[in-house]
Amino acid sequence: MNEAFRSKAMCCKPCFTESIIPVTGFLAITSFAALTKRKFILADKPTGIITTFIMIFISQSALLDYFNSRSNRFKNSQGMELGILDGNECWTYFSLCNHSRGPLAINISTEADCLEHFIEQFKITTINDIDALDYNNSWMRYLNGEAEIAVCPFELEAELKFKIINRKTIIFSLELHFYDEVYEHLTMPSDFEKYVAEHETRLNAAVENRYKMNRK
Repeated sequence: MNEAFRSKAMCCKPCFTESIIPVTGFLAITSFAALTKRKFILADKPTGIITTFIMIFISQSALLDYFNSRSNRFKNSQGMELGILDGNECWTYFSLCNHSRGPLAINISTEADCLEHFIEQFKITTINDIDALDYNNSWMRYLNGEAEIAVCPFELEAELKFKIINRKTIIFSLELHFYDEVYEHLTMPSDFEKYVAEHETRLNAAVENRYKMNRK
């Protein structure tokens, strides 16, 4: 019997109706033994409808075998680089643009994901999903505080990293010994460009301090 999405529509009365929607064609790998199930519950506040569905993920062993077959480091068809470190921790890296396209070079990365977390957060249901990962997938994780966006202004010759934590964005650079916080979410390239422009004096001072330290 096919696995199914189960949706429950609940009204204000103590009753509910249940429908089962087949997902034929949803599975594209060899057997149910290679799958992991996770239940998700979505609530629509305006209507009061609660939907429960099951997403079927690829197994950790299948993911590990695929990475091993690609020498544990590769670039997919979308240009995302992926790899796995000792301890089976996964990382991703995607370059959105470089200095040939503007004043900022921007990339986004995730790191230190255990296999289970990597699969669930990127919603990997088949091997084909790995090849389809792109900037948008990592950006969704950035919005949830699980990725970093690095911005390298041409004039600084150093990376500023942006990371969302709760209701704020932290900005830091190990190269410049720089740290800052803003109580808003910086998410778009225009946000990063605006931040760099508004903090130009501080950033230039950090660059000067780095050069002074290097001369000692």
